[in-house]
Amino acid sequence: MKSRFIAIALDDYIEKHLRANPEVSREGIKARLEFAIAAHRAGKRCSCGAEIWIVGSAEAGLSCFTCITGETHPSNDYEITTNQSAA
Repeated sequence: MKSRFIAIALDDYIEKHLRANPEVSREGIKARLEFAIAAHRAGKRCSCGAEIWIVGSAEAGLSCFTCITGETHPSNDYEITTNQSAA
């Protein structure tokens, strides 16, 4: 897990995201997150060389937190847990 993020399980993040964005399709956000998780597990890196931010990459392309947000460090930002036993 990347440091300073709030760890969250995929399904828990999807529920939070849907509560905040009711117009978003559950299938759509799940598919985008699963794509970003697969890229992360495959070792995909941001164009700057940093590890990709799964949550942000699901919406803004496969990039790191800093390249997506312009901020140096996450502050109360979520990141999906990616233990290899998860489906």
